Amino acid sequence: MATSGTPESVIRDIVDAMRALAGKQPGFRPVHAKGLVCAGTFRASADAARISRAPHFTGRSIPVVVRFANSSGNPDVHDGVPNVRSMAVKFQLADGKNADILANSIEGFIARTPAELLEFLRAQLPEPATGRPNPDAVPRFLASHPGGRAFVERLMKKPVPASYGQTIYHAEHAFRFTPADGSGQFGRYRFVPEAGEAILSPDEAGKRSPTFLREELEGRLRTGPVAFRLVLQLAAPGDPTDDVTALWPSDRPLVELGGLEVTSISPTSAADERRLIFDPTNTTDGIELSDDPILPARSAAYSISYDRRRRGE
Repeated sequence: MATSGTPESVIRDIVDAMRALAGKQPGFRPVHAKGLVCAGTFRASADAARISRAPHFTGRSIPVVVRFANSSGNPDVHDGVPNVRSMAVKFQLADGKNADILANSIEGFIARTPAELLEFLRAQLPEPATGRPNPDAVPRFLASHPGGRAFVERLMKKPVPASYGQTIYHAEHAFRFTPADGSGQFGRYRFVPEAGEAILSPDEAGKRSPTFLREELEGRLRTGPVAFRLVLQLAAPGDPTDDVTALWPSDRPLVELGGLEVTSISPTSAADERRLIFDPTNTTDGIELSDDPILPARSAAYSISYDRRRRGE
């Protein structure tokens, strides 16, 4: 397990804390438990090959598997509960290989390191003496972690997406992209919906069906594919590439890498949920990991979580 210096005990403690917060949900992910698996295609733009020699950036149509999800660990959570939503994409390359992108509806992340993430998770757990979380623990964490506090503030401005197909999804990690000439630069992905962004207030969202995001997507797909543009924000010299809590200035250049179309919901979505792993460290030639310590820790945590999910725990 490549954990970039993070002790395996910390990774296991993170998974245990997430599972404790989710409650007993055998066979499900401890976070992003309520998901929807879809099929689609991706076709790279002419600019993509100038950014990376990755095989899915050559311009050919590539099949993709897409998973939309709520960040809660409760698979029955109401779709109107304010929280992060996610979009994970698996590009199905030649010879059975894959490359993954994981992105969230809120830019950035709550913690800079695995240790900080564990601290945040434990701040939400019940205390043994009272059986309830300490009400001061999360505010205390946010007060001492300005990047995490800014993440929560951004979440409060976009509490509930109105549609999986009308949400901008930001990949929090930076990657190094290398074209055929061997030059390279860092960038961060984002998926931008062709239909524009739409947000609900918690009050309005709470009055809708508990599964309104699936129902809305089903209705949208009856009229045609749900389209996104895959965009890359390019880093400038000095922009941090190893800190998921640090956003880059909004004036950084954007390059369009291609178009993604979601064409259908998988008829075996529930079974797909159990078997699929989307891992941000799953890359290909022309795309390299940054020194971000969260990246390898996520991969190790997903492996632990998948083993437990497979055993029905």
